[in-house]
Amino acid sequence: MLYFVKFHGIKYPMESSFTPEPEEHLLCEVKDEVFIGRAGRKLQYDVEPKGSILRPIYEKEGDKLRRIRGDEETALRYCKKRIKHYNLEMKLIGVDKEWNDKRYKFHFLANKRVDFRELVKDLKDKFGCIIELRHIGMRDNAGNTGGIGICGRPLCCSTFLVEKPSVSLEEARDQDIYISPSKISGPCGRLLCCLAYEHEFYKEVSQNFPERGDTVVTGKDESTVLYRNMITRVVTVSYENETQEEISIDEIERKGDKWIRVKK
Repeated sequence: MLYFVKFHGIKYPMESSFTPEPEEHLLCEVKDEVFIGRAGRKLQYDVEPKGSILRPIYEKEGDKLRRIRGDEETALRYCKKRIKHYNLEMKLIGVDKEWNDKRYKFHFLANKRVDFRELVKDLKDKFGCIIELRHIGMRDNAGNTGGIGICGRPLCCSTFLVEKPSVSLEEARDQDIYISPSKISGPCGRLLCCLAYEHEFYKEVSQNFPERGDTVVTGKDESTVLYRNMITRVVTVSYENETQEEISIDEIERKGDKWIRVKK
């Protein structure tokens, strides 16, 4: 069975031989390192797991759990102060301490490369263990934080999406979406993942539609295509007198370099 497991700043699909309770503290192994995670949703399809859930944290281990969580909070506060001291352009998201106390992982966001060598030295001197700084993506952070998308449903990246699709403006253009950042960006500030889900449909269907700017002869006069709605199968055209009309795609056919309105 595969479950999302949430760490501080990121979540991974993890393999489990038992059914964890929602939000239960778990011991998880990632690349031979053991960290504390919290159980998330069960995955409904197969993906490559990033590690495995070893077992729940037992009640008798409560003191150790609270100590590690306290150490993580202390490390978070200290690291933020040093980031501010060095004026580094990075945002610290969370800290995970290894179960055996040998390592800290600091998760951060940054828009460009950051020279954090002096920061790492300070952290090593302070905590006396292995220090690892991990740059996470905006989409990974949004998936871990959660939220509601413009569709009114929980974010795909926080519910089922493991591998984030590569999305470009080409997907928006193929859907005839007006390129407004607020309309095509998610809470992470990146292009909506759902643009990639729908891309193949729009690429196929658009072949049966005139392009924006194409000429359509309607019987009244020549008109120019302003907008195409490939879901409702309607084309909006504009005439020289600036009036507009919506025409079903089933009413027009291509004739050479023009589209002609025909009776069906």
